[in-house]
Amino acid sequence: MNVTPEGKCLLWLSAAEVTPAKVDALTEAYGSATAVWEAFGKPDGPRFPAQAQDRLSRLHSQAAMDALLKRLDEKHVQLLFRTDAAYPPQLLAIDDPPYVLYYAGDAGCLSRPMVAVVGTRRSSQYGRSMAKSLASGLARAGVCVVSGLARGIDEAAHEGALEEGGATLGVLGSGINVPYPPEHTMLLRRIAGGNGLVLSEYPLDAEPVPFHFPHRNRLISGLCLGVVLVEGRLKSGGMLTVGAALNQGREVFAVPGRVGCQGSEGPHTLLREGARMATCAQDVLEDLGLVPLQAPKPPTEDETLTSTQRSIIHALKVEPMNVEELQKQTGIDASALLSELGMLEIAGLIEREAGNRFVLPIGK
Repeated sequence: MNVTPEGKCLLWLSAAEVTPAKVDALTEAYGSATAVWEAFGKPDGPRFPAQAQDRLSRLHSQAAMDALLKRLDEKHVQLLFRTDAAYPPQLLAIDDPPYVLYYAGDAGCLSRPMVAVVGTRRSSQYGRSMAKSLASGLARAGVCVVSGLARGIDEAAHEGALEEGGATLGVLGSGINVPYPPEHTMLLRRIAGGNGLVLSEYPLDAEPVPFHFPHRNRLISGLCLGVVLVEGRLKSGGMLTVGAALNQGREVFAVPGRVGCQGSEGPHTLLREGARMATCAQDVLEDLGLVPLQAPKPPTEDETLTSTQRSIIHALKVEPMNVEELQKQTGIDASALLSELGMLEIAGLIEREAGNRFVLPIGK
């Protein structure tokens, strides 16, 4: 990896997690990151908190920095500096833009229009289905779907884009080699190894400590034209991302949920306050002025369905129902109804929710 002397000095500061605000103040005071490096350890040199001072001291040699660059190469992690042409211009406009970005995957994602799909880790089946459907539709239109690689809504959003063969970008609150949660290591690899990108402002080995995530959220919104909140309580990471989006002048969308459910608190509050409603990807694309690369296919009745199966599906278009409610609505014999429900579920045309209630998949 070829890095300029100034870039090496910025990487040195980043390795100790020196904040963008602190680095900007130092480079203004000393003239450059290289001058900060040269002044380090001298009586009139810069001062840092003890932990950062120790880390900077251990890396304050060309041999140590060359070893760090070699390790980044071995892990296929690339660097992006503010002065690089590929650095996302929209990030330059936010408060305290990162002076170094670490990434793995296809940097071409950064030149695509981007939309964030975010929400709670404790998601409902409805929330996950909506996130996946929204991400699929956005990916089909050529939009890069951005999220935070967390459990729940984030995971569903990334999966929706991946299943369409589209682009998705995961922004971490830790080092790229320390994915959080750990069980999403394979998801991270699928993203970075395909059409997607994994991005972080934190150095290798940085742990996913709580204070990293609010800073991470400002990057999720800052990269995007708009942010879609699928589910989340009033005090949640998703709402923090929305707050960052509003401060950055980004469009905010909310998915309507079921009244009384905890995950609906955030979206419904946003809708009352004037957020745009998102019931499908087309809502987002139209409001952002994005033209789909593929026109949505009009819904058609599956000719392979029996009349009994069609009756079940038509009933479920009104609302989710259990077996007794479906039997009352359709008049189908109980044993025949159970058999047809089983076949429809195997075919993926209906889904079973908690309490043995049946529902149509989102988008059907």
